[in-house]
Amino acid sequence: MSLKSFNHFETLCTKPIKEVRNTANHQLGINPSSAFRFDNTADSIKAFLSQPGSHVYSRYGNPTVDPVGQRIADLEVSGSKTKAYGVLTSSGMAAIHICLQSLLLPGDTVITQEILYGGTSELLNKVFVPQKIKVLNLNFSNLISLEKKFLKLKGNKVIYLETPVNPNLACVDIKAVSKIAKKFKVLVIVDNTFCTAYIQKPLLLGADIVLHSTTKFLHGHGVSMGGAIVTKDKLLMHDKIWPFLKLIGSTSNAFDAWLIHLGLKTLHIRMQRHCDNAMALANYLNQHENVQKVNYPGLDNHKDHNIAKNQMNGFGALLSFEVKGSIQNAKRVMDGLSLAAIAPSLGETDTMVLHPASSSHLRVDKKLREQHGISDTLIRVSVGIENIEDIINDFNIALDFKIRAK
Repeated sequence: MSLKSFNHFETLCTKPIKEVRNTANHQLGINPSSAFRFDNTADSIKAFLSQPGSHVYSRYGNPTVDPVGQRIADLEVSGSKTKAYGVLTSSGMAAIHICLQSLLLPGDTVITQEILYGGTSELLNKVFVPQKIKVLNLNFSNLISLEKKFLKLKGNKVIYLETPVNPNLACVDIKAVSKIAKKFKVLVIVDNTFCTAYIQKPLLLGADIVLHSTTKFLHGHGVSMGGAIVTKDKLLMHDKIWPFLKLIGSTSNAFDAWLIHLGLKTLHIRMQRHCDNAMALANYLNQHENVQKVNYPGLDNHKDHNIAKNQMNGFGALLSFEVKGSIQNAKRVMDGLSLAAIAPSLGETDTMVLHPASSSHLRVDKKLREQHGISDTLIRVSVGIENIEDIINDFNIALDFKIRAK
């Protein structure tokens, strides 16, 4: 008996509709189906044996989600003959967790920086340390010390890097660190959220895995959550990362993936405007009488300017600056902004500011914060794509805090 034979009203309401497609979509479609239907048992068996790849259930893979993850992977190795493989996750934090958890066991070590995004530090200390996975914080500007540490450590090791670092914008030489790591067969993981592949391609500099919070620049419009994991190693993706992602269930969904895809279409245009505006704002702040210090890799006086110049195509949208005086002055500047929004995110089309000491790095020891330039007067800026004259004028007014304090 065929489906055509079931014609009762309530059955007609619920039975599947056969998709009719005479021509291909010009744009990626949204496929929100949680499960996928097979014509027969043989097809079902074949699909379950062909994993990852064949669509059976959206936690395993989805026709909208999968190609967007692969597009991000293609961007990370664009301009080369290298092949990369990518998956989307539900958030940037999920990408970090899945990547590290799929690679490490009790007794293993994550070698990372002393200062990271606050959420990453909290994840390492509250989730991985209780699992007896060690976290070793090092200064990656001292490569000799790094090599000596490798000789002493037992068990599996991975290196986890942010470059530029959040929020002091310090940069790590990816090629140099990766070269040392290869000698000891240690995987190098780089969070490339701040740069995207438009500015920096860690996989082509020797890194093994790249992570993103797609919520930020890749989507770029502040209405989608997601993360991405990309690697050149097909077996690593298929045998380690993807199975863990499937079992944990921190997968992306079709609508968020579709929104990320829309953002990717203008990524190159947005990132260039972000970079141009950030450079102009950094130069303005660098000479302002009420600014103590500006952290931006594009400035000649930035301690890692040469590293950034060698491995980045542009210097990004993120900068931070210290206001002269007390924390009250920093608060006055932030409260005096009209165009820039005070918001705990970055990478959107509009300019956003954050006070790290009281938000993203609130739980980092004050002494360690200050050691790395995260003072109580530091303000982080994600520079948007608005007219640069309007951005500068907004900060010009806000930085006149002495007048507004009266």
